[in-house]
Amino acid sequence: MRLMIRRLTTIAAVIAAMGLASSPAALAAHYGSSARSAQDRVNDAVNIVQQMQQKPSLAAVLEQARGVFIIPHYGRGGFIVGGQGGGGVVLVKHGMAWSSPAFYSIGGGSIGAQAGGEGGAIAMILMTRKAVDHFENSSGSWSLNGGAGLTVVNWSGRARANTNRGDVILWTNTKGLYGGLTASVTRISPDTKLDRAYYQRPVTSREILAGNVTSVNSDPLRDALASRVASR
Repeated sequence: MRLMIRRLTTIAAVIAAMGLASSPAALAAHYGSSARSAQDRVNDAVNIVQQMQQKPSLAAVLEQARGVFIIPHYGRGGFIVGGQGGGGVVLVKHGMAWSSPAFYSIGGGSIGAQAGGEGGAIAMILMTRKAVDHFENSSGSWSLNGGAGLTVVNWSGRARANTNRGDVILWTNTKGLYGGLTASVTRISPDTKLDRAYYQRPVTSREILAGNVTSVNSDPLRDALASRVASR
């Protein structure tokens, strides 16, 4: 009887420890600064989408998009000179709703100098299934150049012309940042560390983009992408 009691006590202690380890407070402490960095990136992306929505023709393109890759701070402060462009979030549209964000990092080469070292935000509006597939099905890194087999056009303000001829429409809020940008967006790869920190469990970008993983913390970003601008 005493042996049985000791075993039950041990089992109860293990269960209690597991519960503590999976509690919100314990998870938040475990992921710490990475989770905060991920949420900051999502919040910054909301501001970028709201800025894009102020242009009626650009907002119309977002409505037609199959997905979007938003990099809120690309090459800021000459950071890209060191070979890293920054990071962003990818969301994919399913019907009228958007997935929660998957996190990606990008490298780069010479954009810092071309943009005067100021950097800025860029967005890759994914207009075709082929463009979305590169994010959903690439577990390693790839580059936004001819080798990717994607047609990339720069945003010109002419929604119909752009959507008809590009897999990816490239938009930026920094004047002069377009020069050489496509060739320099290299090493696009899933940021598994931020994915795990944001969703507080191991998860793949494919699961997120398929809509199988969600977070209420991303609702403002999803709502911003789904919103319609009345004055068109």
